[in-house]
Amino acid sequence: MKAFMALLEEDLAAMSRSVTVWMWLAISGLGGFSGVIFSGTFDQEGTSFLLGWFLVLYVALGSFMVMTIGSSSGGTDPRTLGTSIISHGVTPIQFVMAMLFSRTITVLGMAVLIIAPVAFAMMANGVSNDLDANGIMVALAYIGLLLTVLVFLSVTFSAVVTNTPGSLGMIYILWYTAISLLMAYQAEEFSPVGVLGRVPAVLQGDFEWSLQWPVMAALVIPLVVLPPLGIRMFGQRDL
Repeated sequence: MKAFMALLEEDLAAMSRSVTVWMWLAISGLGGFSGVIFSGTFDQEGTSFLLGWFLVLYVALGSFMVMTIGSSSGGTDPRTLGTSIISHGVTPIQFVMAMLFSRTITVLGMAVLIIAPVAFAMMANGVSNDLDANGIMVALAYIGLLLTVLVFLSVTFSAVVTNTPGSLGMIYILWYTAISLLMAYQAEEFSPVGVLGRVPAVLQGDFEWSLQWPVMAALVIPLVVLPPLGIRMFGQRDL
């Protein structure tokens, strides 16, 4: 347990010094600030429309950063990785779980740090405010699950594919294809409003848990399946 905690703390410290992490925080923070200002002047659509597009863009663009962060966990040079494991005295299980925890904490921390203040600032500042606090919390839960699944996918792929660019290429194709199909399926029409589907309605608090919990439960399945797969594949690598 001590070795696991040491590796977890070491990776979290590395994430706090990462240029990629700080760059994404700056870009998303600037985008969120612009959205808050725009919501105070834009009255052609409800504030849920603006926040909905901010969330969609955050997930779409942020996925690239999440995959970069997650895929770098196991894609280091095998000799360096093996030395790191031996020096810490940790097993592959501890190593993979430490990476999953540290990268998930980093990604979710960045998301909450940006999305929550932006959402509630829009609700307070929006000219045509139609946001609901419960709807915002549901949206945060969805995004949190999506990003967590993506972190787990990225770390698992990096355990299977030792070449980081190769791992990134595979996960890019898989993830963005899935996201594109999902958006096309739920889109009501090909327009700025239609593409969002039911996202604005959820942000307005118009949702039924009987319809939402099966989707959330489906997102939990990869979180159960992927860690054992990543541990198994990582343990078979020649370190």
